[in-house]
Amino acid sequence: MVRKPSNGKFSGLVVLEAMHPSGAAHMFEFTSDYTMSSGHMAVEVVTSFTEPNAHNRERYKDQNISNDQVPEVLAQVGALVKSKKSGTPFANVTVRKMVMMGTSATAAILSQYLPAHMVYRTPDMQRIFDGFLPMSTGATMRQVDVPLIQVPTMTEFARGMVTTRADSDAAGDQFRLYEFAGMAHVDSRDSVRFKPNPCKNDASQFPEQVYMSVALRNLLEWVDKGKVAPRAERFGMNGNALAVDEQGNVKGGIRNPYVDVPTVKYSVPNEAANPPVTNPSKWIADHGATAPGQMCGLSGYQVTFSKEQLTKLYGNKKTYQDRVKKDVAELEKAGWSLPVYRDAIMDDASKVVF
Repeated sequence: MVRKPSNGKFSGLVVLEAMHPSGAAHMFEFTSDYTMSSGHMAVEVVTSFTEPNAHNRERYKDQNISNDQVPEVLAQVGALVKSKKSGTPFANVTVRKMVMMGTSATAAILSQYLPAHMVYRTPDMQRIFDGFLPMSTGATMRQVDVPLIQVPTMTEFARGMVTTRADSDAAGDQFRLYEFAGMAHVDSRDSVRFKPNPCKNDASQFPEQVYMSVALRNLLEWVDKGKVAPRAERFGMNGNALAVDEQGNVKGGIRNPYVDVPTVKYSVPNEAANPPVTNPSKWIADHGATAPGQMCGLSGYQVTFSKEQLTKLYGNKKTYQDRVKKDVAELEKAGWSLPVYRDAIMDDASKVVF
Protein backbone atom coordinates (compact mmCIF):
# COMPACT_ATOMS: atom_id res chain seq x y z
CA MET A 1 0.00 0.00 0.00
CA VAL A 2 1.50 3.33 -1.08
CA ARG A 3 0.14 6.61 0.25
CA LYS A 4 1.27 9.82 -1.44
CA PRO A 5 0.39 13.49 -0.89
CA SER A 6 -2.66 14.44 -2.95
CA ASN A 7 -1.01 17.62 -4.27
CA GLY A 8 1.75 15.61 -5.97
CA LYS A 9 4.54 17.42 -4.13
CA PHE A 10 6.92 14.74 -2.88
CA SER A 11 9.57 15.62 -0.30
CA GLY A 12 11.92 12.79 -1.29
CA LEU A 13 11.39 11.07 2.08
CA VAL A 14 9.63 7.73 2.58
CA VAL A 15 8.36 6.09 5.77
CA LEU A 16 7.82 2.33 5.56
CA GLU A 17 6.21 -0.13 7.97
CA ALA A 18 5.12 -3.75 7.99
CA MET A 19 1.37 -4.30 8.07
CA HIS A 20 0.38 -5.00 11.67
CA PRO A 21 -1.07 -8.50 12.25
CA SER A 22 -4.41 -6.76 12.87
CA GLY A 23 -4.33 -5.46 9.29
CA ALA A 24 -3.65 -1.86 10.30
CA ALA A 25 -0.95 0.66 9.39
CA HIS A 26 -0.66 1.89 12.94
CA MET A 27 2.47 3.99 12.51
CA PHE A 28 0.88 5.82 9.59
CA GLU A 29 -2.21 6.35 11.76
CA PHE A 30 0.01 7.83 14.48
CA THR A 31 1.72 10.28 12.10
CA SER A 32 -0.58 10.74 9.09
CA ASP A 33 -1.31 14.48 9.32
CA TYR A 34 2.37 15.35 9.65
CA THR A 35 3.46 12.81 7.03
CA MET A 36 1.04 13.88 4.29
CA SER A 37 1.20 17.62 4.96
CA SER A 38 5.00 17.42 4.78
CA GLY A 39 4.93 15.75 1.36
CA HIS A 40 6.34 12.43 2.53
CA MET A 41 5.35 9.06 1.09
CA ALA A 42 4.13 6.19 3.30
CA VAL A 43 4.56 2.53 2.32
CA GLU A 44 2.90 -0.43 4.06
CA VAL A 45 4.25 -3.93 3.40
CA VAL A 46 2.45 -7.24 3.92
CA THR A 47 4.73 -9.59 5.86
CA SER A 48 2.01 -12.09 6.83
CA PHE A 49 -1.06 -13.21 4.91
CA THR A 50 -3.20 -13.69 8.04
CA GLU A 51 -5.28 -10.56 7.52
CA PRO A 52 -5.36 -10.66 3.67
CA ASN A 53 -6.57 -14.26 3.92
CA ALA A 54 -9.30 -13.22 6.32
CA HIS A 55 -10.68 -10.77 3.76
CA ASN A 56 -10.01 -12.62 0.48
CA ARG A 57 -9.21 -16.25 1.15
CA GLU A 58 -9.58 -17.38 -2.46
CA ARG A 59 -7.05 -14.87 -3.78
CA TYR A 60 -4.41 -15.47 -1.10
CA LYS A 61 -4.93 -19.14 -0.27
CA ASP A 62 -1.65 -20.20 -1.93
CA GLN A 63 0.41 -17.34 -0.54
CA ASN A 64 2.65 -17.66 2.49
CA ILE A 65 5.56 -15.80 4.06
CA SER A 66 7.55 -17.66 6.70
CA ASN A 67 9.00 -15.74 9.63
CA ASP A 68 12.53 -16.26 8.28
CA GLN A 69 11.55 -14.61 5.00
CA VAL A 70 10.22 -11.40 6.55
CA PRO A 71 13.55 -9.50 6.54
CA GLU A 72 14.03 -10.48 2.88
CA VAL A 73 10.55 -9.19 2.00
CA LEU A 74 11.23 -5.86 3.70
CA ALA A 75 14.63 -5.55 2.05
CA GLN A 76 13.24 -6.34 -1.41
CA VAL A 77 10.40 -3.84 -1.09
CA GLY A 78 12.74 -1.24 0.36
CA ALA A 79 15.16 -1.69 -2.53
CA LEU A 80 12.23 -1.39 -4.97
CA VAL A 81 11.18 1.92 -3.39
CA LYS A 82 14.63 3.34 -4.12
CA SER A 83 14.98 1.77 -7.57
CA LYS A 84 12.92 4.07 -9.86
CA LYS A 85 11.74 0.89 -11.58
CA SER A 86 9.24 1.58 -14.36
CA GLY A 87 5.65 0.61 -13.71
CA THR A 88 5.89 1.23 -9.95
CA PRO A 89 4.69 4.20 -7.86
CA PHE A 90 8.37 5.17 -7.54
CA ALA A 91 9.27 5.28 -11.24
CA ASN A 92 9.30 9.06 -11.60
CA VAL A 93 10.35 10.17 -8.13
CA THR A 94 13.70 10.47 -6.40
CA VAL A 95 13.80 8.95 -2.94
CA ARG A 96 16.53 10.64 -0.92
CA LYS A 97 16.02 8.82 2.37
CA MET A 98 13.76 6.12 3.80
CA VAL A 99 13.11 5.03 7.37
CA MET A 100 11.37 1.96 8.77
CA MET A 101 8.78 2.36 11.54
CA GLY A 102 6.97 -0.14 13.72
CA THR A 103 4.84 -0.34 16.85
CA SER A 104 4.25 -3.27 19.19
CA ALA A 105 4.14 -6.36 16.91
CA THR A 106 5.63 -4.42 14.01
CA ALA A 107 8.31 -3.01 16.30
CA ALA A 108 9.26 -6.67 16.85
CA ILE A 109 9.38 -7.11 13.05
CA LEU A 110 11.62 -4.04 12.84
CA SER A 111 13.88 -5.43 15.54
CA GLN A 112 14.08 -8.74 13.65
CA TYR A 113 15.17 -6.81 10.56
CA LEU A 114 18.07 -4.94 12.20
CA PRO A 115 20.68 -7.72 11.79
CA ALA A 116 19.67 -8.03 8.13
CA HIS A 117 20.02 -4.26 7.71
CA MET A 118 23.74 -4.62 8.33
CA VAL A 119 23.97 -7.02 5.34
CA TYR A 120 21.33 -6.17 2.74
CA ARG A 121 22.04 -3.38 0.25
CA THR A 122 20.54 -1.92 -2.93
CA PRO A 123 22.01 -3.14 -6.25
CA ASP A 124 24.45 -0.21 -6.17
CA MET A 125 25.52 -1.23 -2.64
CA GLN A 126 23.77 1.58 -0.76
CA ARG A 127 21.85 1.20 2.46
CA ILE A 128 18.20 0.32 1.97
CA PHE A 129 16.97 2.03 5.13
CA ASP A 130 18.48 5.20 6.56
CA GLY A 131 16.91 5.13 10.02
CA PHE A 132 14.52 3.27 12.32
CA LEU A 133 11.64 4.25 14.61
CA PRO A 134 10.34 1.46 16.90
CA MET A 135 7.44 2.42 19.20
CA SER A 136 5.56 0.71 22.05
CA THR A 137 8.45 -1.59 22.82
CA GLY A 138 10.85 -1.71 25.73
CA ALA A 139 13.20 -4.22 24.10
CA THR A 140 16.86 -3.32 23.82
CA MET A 141 17.49 -2.67 20.13
CA ARG A 142 20.78 -3.77 18.60
CA GLN A 143 23.21 -1.11 17.41
CA VAL A 144 23.12 -0.27 13.72
CA ASP A 145 24.96 2.12 11.41
CA VAL A 146 22.07 4.60 11.05
CA PRO A 147 20.07 6.70 13.56
CA LEU A 148 17.42 4.94 15.63
CA ILE A 149 14.84 6.62 17.89
CA GLN A 150 12.96 4.29 20.23
CA VAL A 151 9.66 5.29 21.87
CA PRO A 152 8.53 3.09 24.77
CA THR A 153 5.27 4.17 26.43
CA MET A 154 3.95 4.26 29.99
CA THR A 155 2.50 0.79 29.35
CA GLU A 156 5.96 -0.72 28.95
CA PHE A 157 7.01 0.88 32.24
CA ALA A 158 3.92 -0.51 33.98
CA ARG A 159 4.99 -3.96 32.77
CA GLY A 160 8.61 -3.49 33.84
CA MET A 161 9.77 -3.98 30.24
CA VAL A 162 11.92 -0.96 29.35
CA THR A 163 15.49 -0.73 28.14
CA THR A 164 18.01 1.37 30.03
CA ARG A 165 20.15 1.91 26.94
CA ALA A 166 21.86 5.29 26.98
CA ASP A 167 21.51 7.91 24.27
CA SER A 168 24.51 8.06 21.96
CA ASP A 169 25.96 10.04 19.05
CA ALA A 170 28.80 7.61 18.36
CA ALA A 171 29.27 6.24 14.86
CA GLY A 172 27.43 2.93 14.69
CA ASP A 173 25.38 3.83 17.77
CA GLN A 174 23.29 6.90 16.98
CA PHE A 175 20.45 6.38 19.42
CA ARG A 176 17.72 8.27 21.26
CA LEU A 177 15.10 7.04 23.75
CA TYR A 178 11.98 9.24 23.76
CA GLU A 179 9.41 8.84 26.54
CA PHE A 180 6.28 10.98 26.02
CA ALA A 181 4.40 11.78 29.22
CA GLY A 182 0.79 10.58 28.94
CA MET A 183 1.31 8.11 26.07
CA ALA A 184 0.05 4.51 26.24
CA HIS A 185 0.87 1.45 24.13
CA VAL A 186 -2.14 1.86 21.83
CA ASP A 187 -4.16 4.87 20.74
CA SER A 188 -7.62 4.83 22.30
CA ARG A 189 -8.50 8.32 21.06
CA ASP A 190 -8.81 7.77 17.32
CA SER A 191 -9.00 3.98 17.01
CA VAL A 192 -12.37 2.56 15.94
CA ARG A 193 -11.76 -0.30 18.36
CA PHE A 194 -12.61 2.04 21.21
CA LYS A 195 -15.86 3.29 19.66
CA PRO A 196 -17.79 2.48 21.74
CA ASN A 197 -15.35 2.21 24.63
CA PRO A 198 -15.03 -1.49 25.61
CA CYS A 199 -13.11 -0.65 28.82
CA LYS A 200 -14.04 -0.19 32.46
CA ASN A 201 -12.57 3.31 32.71
CA ASP A 202 -12.84 6.30 30.40
CA ALA A 203 -10.52 5.65 27.45
CA SER A 204 -7.53 7.97 27.28
CA GLN A 205 -7.93 10.83 24.83
CA PHE A 206 -4.20 11.58 24.78
CA PRO A 207 -3.32 12.51 21.16
CA GLU A 208 -0.61 10.00 20.27
CA GLN A 209 -0.33 11.36 16.72
CA VAL A 210 0.67 14.83 17.92
CA TYR A 211 3.76 13.52 19.68
CA MET A 212 4.77 10.46 17.63
CA SER A 213 5.02 12.93 14.74
CA VAL A 214 7.66 14.82 16.72
CA ALA A 215 9.73 11.64 16.98
CA LEU A 216 9.33 10.96 13.25
CA ARG A 217 10.22 14.53 12.28
CA ASN A 218 13.36 14.38 14.45
CA LEU A 219 14.42 11.08 12.89
CA LEU A 220 13.86 12.31 9.33
CA GLU A 221 15.84 15.49 9.94
CA TRP A 222 18.63 13.40 11.48
CA VAL A 223 18.94 11.08 8.50
CA ASP A 224 18.18 13.64 5.77
CA LYS A 225 19.82 16.84 6.98
CA GLY A 226 22.29 15.54 9.51
CA LYS A 227 20.49 17.51 12.23
CA VAL A 228 21.24 15.45 15.33
CA ALA A 229 18.04 14.67 17.23
CA PRO A 230 17.82 16.37 20.63
CA ARG A 231 18.13 14.32 23.76
CA ALA A 232 15.15 14.16 26.10
CA GLU A 233 14.50 13.76 29.78
CA ARG A 234 13.31 10.32 30.80
CA PHE A 235 10.42 9.39 33.07
CA GLY A 236 10.82 9.87 36.79
CA MET A 237 10.81 6.65 38.75
CA ASN A 238 9.66 5.77 42.25
CA GLY A 239 11.38 2.47 42.76
CA ASN A 240 10.10 0.23 39.97
CA ALA A 241 7.02 2.39 39.37
CA LEU A 242 6.54 5.64 37.49
CA ALA A 243 6.76 8.70 39.72
CA VAL A 244 3.68 10.94 39.53
CA ASP A 245 2.99 14.56 40.41
CA GLU A 246 0.30 15.96 42.70
CA GLN A 247 -2.27 15.63 39.88
CA GLY A 248 -1.43 11.97 39.33
CA ASN A 249 0.40 12.43 36.01
CA VAL A 250 3.84 11.01 35.33
CA LYS A 251 6.88 13.11 36.14
CA GLY A 252 9.67 13.65 33.64
CA GLY A 253 9.71 12.44 30.06
CA ILE A 254 8.95 14.71 27.11
CA ARG A 255 6.43 17.23 28.35
CA ASN A 256 3.24 18.50 26.73
CA PRO A 257 0.25 20.66 27.75
CA TYR A 258 -1.90 17.58 28.40
CA VAL A 259 0.21 16.81 31.48
CA ASP A 260 1.69 20.24 32.29
CA VAL A 261 -1.62 22.11 32.07
CA PRO A 262 -3.77 19.08 32.91
CA THR A 263 -7.50 18.63 33.04
CA VAL A 264 -7.31 14.84 33.50
CA LYS A 265 -5.04 12.23 35.04
CA TYR A 266 -3.56 9.71 32.54
CA SER A 267 -2.88 6.20 33.81
CA VAL A 268 -2.16 2.69 32.48
CA PRO A 269 -3.41 0.06 31.99
CA ASN A 270 -7.16 0.12 31.45
CA GLU A 271 -9.23 -3.07 31.79
CA ALA A 272 -12.25 -4.58 30.08
CA ALA A 273 -15.71 -3.50 31.16
CA ASN A 274 -17.63 -6.05 33.21
CA PRO A 275 -20.26 -6.81 32.04
CA PRO A 276 -19.06 -6.30 28.44
CA VAL A 277 -20.37 -3.29 26.55
CA THR A 278 -23.30 -3.89 24.24
CA ASN A 279 -22.91 -3.36 20.48
CA PRO A 280 -19.08 -3.29 20.52
CA SER A 281 -17.00 -2.15 17.57
CA LYS A 282 -16.79 -4.57 14.66
CA TRP A 283 -13.13 -5.36 15.41
CA ILE A 284 -13.89 -6.24 19.03
CA ALA A 285 -16.91 -8.33 17.99
CA ASP A 286 -14.92 -10.17 15.30
CA HIS A 287 -12.05 -11.07 17.62
CA GLY A 288 -13.99 -12.78 20.37
CA ALA A 289 -14.37 -12.60 24.12
CA THR A 290 -10.70 -11.90 24.86
CA ALA A 291 -10.48 -8.85 22.56
CA PRO A 292 -11.70 -6.24 25.08
CA GLY A 293 -9.21 -7.43 27.69
CA GLN A 294 -6.38 -7.38 25.15
CA MET A 295 -7.10 -3.89 23.83
CA CYS A 296 -7.96 -2.32 27.17
CA GLY A 297 -4.88 -3.83 28.76
CA LEU A 298 -2.72 -2.12 26.14
CA SER A 299 -4.48 1.23 26.40
CA GLY A 300 -4.52 4.04 28.91
CA TYR A 301 -7.40 5.62 30.77
CA GLN A 302 -8.14 9.07 32.09
CA VAL A 303 -9.80 10.49 35.18
CA THR A 304 -11.35 13.87 34.43
CA PHE A 305 -10.91 16.65 36.99
CA SER A 306 -14.04 18.08 38.56
CA LYS A 307 -15.10 21.67 37.90
CA GLU A 308 -13.98 22.46 41.43
CA GLN A 309 -10.51 21.08 40.73
CA LEU A 310 -10.27 23.05 37.48
CA THR A 311 -11.31 26.28 39.17
CA LYS A 312 -8.78 25.71 41.95
CA LEU A 313 -5.99 25.08 39.41
CA TYR A 314 -6.74 27.81 36.86
CA GLY A 315 -9.43 30.14 38.15
CA ASN A 316 -11.32 30.28 34.87
CA LYS A 317 -11.34 28.90 31.35
CA LYS A 318 -9.56 31.87 29.74
CA THR A 319 -6.62 31.55 32.12
CA TYR A 320 -6.46 27.83 31.38
CA GLN A 321 -6.52 28.34 27.60
CA ASP A 322 -3.89 31.07 27.81
CA ARG A 323 -1.61 28.70 29.71
CA VAL A 324 -2.09 25.98 27.11
CA LYS A 325 -1.36 28.45 24.30
CA LYS A 326 1.82 29.63 26.05
CA ASP A 327 2.95 26.05 26.69
CA VAL A 328 2.39 25.07 23.05
CA ALA A 329 4.36 28.10 21.81
CA GLU A 330 7.29 27.25 24.08
CA LEU A 331 7.25 23.59 23.04
CA GLU A 332 7.14 24.51 19.34
CA LYS A 333 10.13 26.80 19.82
CA ALA A 334 12.00 24.00 21.59
CA GLY A 335 11.05 21.50 18.85
CA TRP A 336 8.77 19.29 20.97
CA SER A 337 5.50 20.23 19.26
CA LEU A 338 4.68 20.71 15.57
CA PRO A 339 2.71 23.68 14.18
CA VAL A 340 0.53 21.35 12.09
CA TYR A 341 -1.10 20.15 15.33
CA ARG A 342 -1.43 23.54 17.07
CA ASP A 343 -5.10 24.03 16.16
CA ALA A 344 -5.98 20.49 17.28
CA ILE A 345 -4.39 21.07 20.70
CA MET A 346 -6.17 24.38 21.14
CA ASP A 347 -9.43 22.81 20.02
CA ASP A 348 -9.07 20.26 22.81
CA ALA A 349 -8.51 23.11 25.26
CA SER A 350 -11.63 24.90 24.01
CA LYS A 351 -13.77 21.87 24.88
CA VAL A 352 -12.83 21.79 28.56
CA VAL A 353 -15.85 22.67 30.69
CA PHE A 354 -15.41 24.75 33.83
